[in-house]
Amino acid sequence: MNRTGASSVTAACAITRDYAGGKDLNAFASRNTVFFGRNEDGVLENEFSGNLVEICPTGVFTDKTLKHHYSRKWDQQFAPSVCVHCALGCNIDAGERYGTLRRIVNRYNHEVNGYFLCDRGRFGYEFVNSERRLREPRLNGKSVSVAEAQTHLKKRAASGRVIGIGSPRASLESNFALRTLVGPEQFYSGMADGQATLAARMIEILRRGPMRTPTLRQIEECDAVFILGEDLTSVAPRMALALRQSVRQQPMEIARQAKVPLWMDHGVRDALQDAKGPLYIATPYATRLDEVATATFRGAPDDLARLGYAVAHALDPEAPRPRISRWPLKLRTP
Repeated sequence: MNRTGASSVTAACAITRDYAGGKDLNAFASRNTVFFGRNEDGVLENEFSGNLVEICPTGVFTDKTLKHHYSRKWDQQFAPSVCVHCALGCNIDAGERYGTLRRIVNRYNHEVNGYFLCDRGRFGYEFVNSERRLREPRLNGKSVSVAEAQTHLKKRAASGRVIGIGSPRASLESNFALRTLVGPEQFYSGMADGQATLAARMIEILRRGPMRTPTLRQIEECDAVFILGEDLTSVAPRMALALRQSVRQQPMEIARQAKVPLWMDHGVRDALQDAKGPLYIATPYATRLDEVATATFRGAPDDLARLGYAVAHALDPEAPRPRISRWPLKLRTP
């Protein structure tokens, strides 16, 4: 490997390990030869390993999934979009050619995903190309034109004898279009009643309550974080990545006192060493963020709920105070 390629891979290793928390991409040396990779066969385990393709400027890392339907980048037609795999709203660019989705790449948004996109959002698009998808309107088992389908749907919807069944996996735009067509009273979200009730309650709290919803950028800049009952690495990897950066905020004072410029990342990390800011996690089971946590708590859902009420009461005496005789488990510190 030439010096340029080696420098690029070294930078990629540093970003994967220092920024994204990866452990299995390393540099290995034998005499005057340097190797980059894992110490055993297998795929990279970090949730952001796909970003190596975009970070590396020399082509040392390539997207293997793209080879299934390869097309040159300049032959693809890209359109801005939003990732559909979780509710964070990461910005993406979707590349298409000949009616087939070929690639998903990150689209920079300062307040949301920045320069990083999780592997689920980057590689989880093949369902779009499934042969089982309906690609044209069908009526009574026969293919019809779009105009005929729209006319038929409008007539049936006007009669009030049609319902619309949405899906929590469909886009907001698709569900909204269906709801508008059949009317709110004839629309079903596709969620179980219990889940739909909880979702409606959360929306009401977010709209009317005092709770503030921070952006991912603001999460990165938090002074302290408390995670209650959720494995963020599994359900929202990009938020978990933001929390990995938040634990660096409080120790930045060490770098400031040492007069190390904050833009000098290597010098800052050398000054901070293993110092971390407050991150507390209360979940029923272990998570990958535990390695950067100040302390963790394991408990059943009821115990976690009582802990949440206790924290809320400590912050606001007017909040309900839970009845706690003792905690069944103690806090764990790494």
